[in-house]
Amino acid sequence: MTEFVKKDLKNQKIPESSGVFIFSDSHKNLFIRKASNLKKTLDILLTKKLENKVIFKMISLTKTISYKKTSTLFEALVKEKTYLNKENPEFNQQIKPYEDYVYLGIDSNRVPFFNVTENTQNNLYYIGPFQDRFFLFDLIDTFGTVFGFPACEEKNYPCIRLKVNKCSGWCVEENRKIREIIRESYLQPNETVINKIKKKQEKLFDTLQFEKAEILKKQEEIILKYYDFLEFFHVTKNVNINFSENKITFEIKNGMLLKVVKDGKQTYFPEVNIEYRDNEYLAHEKNQFTERWIIYQHLKKNKLEKINEILKKSVLKINEGI
Repeated sequence: MTEFVKKDLKNQKIPESSGVFIFSDSHKNLFIRKASNLKKTLDILLTKKLENKVIFKMISLTKTISYKKTSTLFEALVKEKTYLNKENPEFNQQIKPYEDYVYLGIDSNRVPFFNVTENTQNNLYYIGPFQDRFFLFDLIDTFGTVFGFPACEEKNYPCIRLKVNKCSGWCVEENRKIREIIRESYLQPNETVINKIKKKQEKLFDTLQFEKAEILKKQEEIILKYYDFLEFFHVTKNVNINFSENKITFEIKNGMLLKVVKDGKQTYFPEVNIEYRDNEYLAHEKNQFTERWIIYQHLKKNKLEKINEILKKSVLKINEGI
């Protein structure tokens, strides 16, 4: 660990690598945090202290800051969980970066068919969580603009979108058609959707409509990003695997790190068992997102065949009806 007193922060060259931070006062650790980029994470915390009272208090109480570089973000996650297994710093409970995460709630029976929600308590079909609510608004609008899919914004219908011919009138269509669109394009990655966008792009380029082609490219990026997340939501709760790296064995259960075995010593981490409803099949707890995402990305890089196998089974489950 590299340690320095807070007042010497300006003289420190914090590395731009993954790792773990420990903020401490004179007697105890106040906050332990993994980071994909140590320098960037510290800069964000120092910036947020101006607007977040909890972070401001933590920084104010801090006397020393320590950090440990890691070769991967997964390694940083393991170190963070190992530290937190031994102690429970007060600010780890108070600083909650996931509080503003949201879910995409889907209702195939009534307008609006798509909702951005804070929780999964109602009788919608939920996907998420997502870190950025505006991304979901852009996604709904993109599907509506490019393919004419439902993008209703009001509970009262028909709305302005129908009046200005931006919508096909899904509010007065049969629910069966809407359910098909949701299943085929929102609940599973759809290669046909992407191919249609690419063909539209090619046609625009061929007719020298470069500005429209560029807009369509950005819309394609939004859908591709959504499908990346969607693959993750399909896979994460279904990941049960043991694997070894650098003479260390890891056990992943239901997408979360359960056990580490190093030099014959076993370290278990608390297992959180949550009962999910059928309409939460593609959703999980907000406070689990970061750990699940790091594990998923690490396995996707190193165990792609296993990830693809889980994805295929999950998509099949959607198509057969959960």
